[in-house]
Amino acid sequence: MKRINKIIIKDFKAFREESFDFRGKNVLVLGNNGSGKSSLFWALYTFLQSSVKANDDEVKKYFLHYKESNTRTHQTLKNIFAQEDDEPEIRVEIKEDNGNSHSYVINQTTVGTKPENNGTDSSIQELNLASDFINYKLLHNFFQATHKQEINLWPVFERDIFPFLTDGTNNWLDIIKNKTQDVPRTPKGVVISRDKKQRYLRDLEEFNEWIENKIREIETNSNEFIKEHFYNNRDFIRLKLTYNGKFKFDNIRNNLWGENRDAYRYEQILIRLRVEVFDETADGQWRKIERVQSFLNESMLTKIAIGIRIGALRTRVTSTDFKILVLDDMLISLDMANRMDVIRILLNLENNESLYRIFGGFQKIILTHDLGFYELIKRHTSPLDWEYFRFSSNEIIESAPIVRKDKDRIEKATHFLADGEYDACGNELRKETEALLDKYLKGLNMAVNGQFEPLNNKINKALAIFKEEKQRRFERAVSHRGLDVNVLDKLDSDFENDNTLSASEIGKLSGIRRDIKRFLIQNAQDSNNAIQLLNDVKDILSRIMNPASHASFSPLYESELRKAIDGVIALKTQFERT
Repeated sequence: MKRINKIIIKDFKAFREESFDFRGKNVLVLGNNGSGKSSLFWALYTFLQSSVKANDDEVKKYFLHYKESNTRTHQTLKNIFAQEDDEPEIRVEIKEDNGNSHSYVINQTTVGTKPENNGTDSSIQELNLASDFINYKLLHNFFQATHKQEINLWPVFERDIFPFLTDGTNNWLDIIKNKTQDVPRTPKGVVISRDKKQRYLRDLEEFNEWIENKIREIETNSNEFIKEHFYNNRDFIRLKLTYNGKFKFDNIRNNLWGENRDAYRYEQILIRLRVEVFDETADGQWRKIERVQSFLNESMLTKIAIGIRIGALRTRVTSTDFKILVLDDMLISLDMANRMDVIRILLNLENNESLYRIFGGFQKIILTHDLGFYELIKRHTSPLDWEYFRFSSNEIIESAPIVRKDKDRIEKATHFLADGEYDACGNELRKETEALLDKYLKGLNMAVNGQFEPLNNKINKALAIFKEEKQRRFERAVSHRGLDVNVLDKLDSDFENDNTLSASEIGKLSGIRRDIKRFLIQNAQDSNNAIQLLNDVKDILSRIMNPASHASFSPLYESELRKAIDGVIALKTQFERT
């Protein structure tokens, strides 16, 4: 299995020189607007896309120093505060399970991601073909039509979907552009003759059919995803995507893709969205919603947008496990309850097989500016599998964003304890315990309004679950398996060699002895079992979070905190084994 181990960004967009140590894990980033989140997003996207650009200059142009007199430099993404002799680059280190690693770099002189440039190594091309990027623009752009207009999703597909989907080594937008850049012409620029035009029209009809089939596949996948994962397999809402305005000879001849031709193109090329809701009161009829942007709430609109985007992702899910999924603030408009739905889906908290087919194998990179969302993700993930970063913008305009790794709560608690900040230490331990319980209870204890239950309630729920499980294991161990008392009485004898017992009776007695032994060993194996640990943590946290219990007793309180840290670590270890 290959994973991104490290990415080094130098003088590219917001960053001057920054190294991100992913260590092959999933990544969660918190940062306010302007802190560099989108710069990381586009660095990864530019890096992957560089592997399939036919012309190396299409990559190198992003690293040139801007000069007003040189139009070739006008698309540069070089940091605006970098000097002319500074050399921007993006370097990515890929690591395999066997410990081997290899670095790839792109800059103004080198495109080391292409096989022909690096000794036939196609790793980055493979990564590009299997990976996906979803950013906030998808949801922001989705329902931009006025109340009077029908929604045309072509601009959304063009900007936020087609560029991130691939067929062969090219993304869908490049394929579409190449096919529709212009009609065939003679060397002098004259439109082709009638016979050649007919052949071109037949090819164009087939190409439109290819686009229509792709859109239809996205529609099918979107409806399946929305129904299963947002509405628990209930008929509730369904959508239809219709490719109405197609590429035609005349609109292609009129320079669809020319400069300042976006408005004309969006008038000509149309993907209409129709939404229907299931009306149980009308014998299960589907009722069409006109102007959905006006009559559906923001949560439902967001689910439709996410459903379509995930539907697009499902059209090309690959079997490779070398792939990344980059999400940039895609849940801005969702309330807490609906965010929890999406987190459940993205992290596959319920180990759903169909979700694993969609998201399994991805190295996930999630970027957000929302602290609440960031904390929710942290509650349901582990530092064993995730790296956490915090970005912040610098007040000095010329300075790059400030990037730091976000310590886990145990590390923070230990640091606060060493500094004598006892209340802060206790607070981190409380949050870590809540996060452990949320993860163990799989968020089922979350209130409908998005508020979390008191810690004491969560501990009591977990205790009840563990006690019930212990009782079930005990009952399974001592079950008599239908044997009568005379046979059970031989359990402590050499029953395997007792000729008065049938093979079935001997087998059942062996099973009882084995299960009782397992039960006793499991209980005695770890004196710090989950039930005891939960009770200890509950007792300690109730004291250290009560100011009256430690007023003017700092040495005693410090000792309690040390015990609490050890107890929470032990509880975490126990839960990870459960």
